[in-house]
Amino acid sequence: MHSIKIQLSDEPELSGVCQALLQAFTENSRVLRHCSGGGNQTQTQNNFGDHQLESDIQCEVNINRELQKSGFVSHSANEESPEMKQQCEGGRYIVTFDPLDGSSIIGTNFTVGTIAAIWKSDDSLLIGKSGRDIVSACCCLYGSRTTVIIYNQKEDKVQEYTLFDSDKQGHWELTKGNIQIKQKGNIFSPGNLRSIINHNAYREVLEYYFHNGYTLRYTGGMAPDICQIFLKEIGVFSLFGDAKNPCKLRYLYECAPLAFLIEKAGGKSFNGESSVLDTVINGYEQKSEIAVGSAEDIEFFRQVWKKHGLLKN
Repeated sequence: MHSIKIQLSDEPELSGVCQALLQAFTENSRVLRHCSGGGNQTQTQNNFGDHQLESDIQCEVNINRELQKSGFVSHSANEESPEMKQQCEGGRYIVTFDPLDGSSIIGTNFTVGTIAAIWKSDDSLLIGKSGRDIVSACCCLYGSRTTVIIYNQKEDKVQEYTLFDSDKQGHWELTKGNIQIKQKGNIFSPGNLRSIINHNAYREVLEYYFHNGYTLRYTGGMAPDICQIFLKEIGVFSLFGDAKNPCKLRYLYECAPLAFLIEKAGGKSFNGESSVLDTVINGYEQKSEIAVGSAEDIEFFRQVWKKHGLLKN
């Protein structure tokens, strides 16, 4: 069972890692299509205390298996198992991923996804690096159709590919060749709204959106809420926290890869201080606040944060 190979880099090994991920996404799509009610909940929890579904575990297994088979990945880490796991001795890349983003909404038949980032491998195993060191990233959505938003390093473009699975092998076809996010949008997806009780800056931004004709579109799933920005080429996703309602998003597995894709497509990102990609990695369970999307909308976040004295510079 092999997808048609897509050349996403002039470097054969990097293209091979991307191909391994696409193959895993093909298998994940089939797992999710045949699970009942989103999959049964297991008795286990991941390191973050989230209950795991059988589909969570199977998607993680599929991805790690394909990465190991590629022979190009030295280590991987993921949201379900946030520690570096050796895959292939001598592999030139590290992959960090969220095997199934949106597990909490899968039972309602909302769209869920897989998020992944590819990094160059070295002895640091990413500690001390930042999101600027990502070499490629992707986000696959398993909805009414299975699509992947992926950075094509060969063409320096963010693209959408769609899975066609009727031939029992599955192949990916290009369906959006050059995603370019417009400077300003009118769609917003705000997460963790409970925090606006105490987070004055976040409340001011969201009140502006509510009172100035922005359309609220929020599913509770980070992957679908950010991917709509790519497909509509406008909009903003945000999630900030306070002491009572802290941000739970993981840097390596969610925030960094999606911020990388947004910035490669002409958008911007913000973590409350600077670009999300400027965050220095200090551990494999690191969390991050985030706003991503149309550049002018993200600049508005920065201006409001500055007004409230929340920026260091």
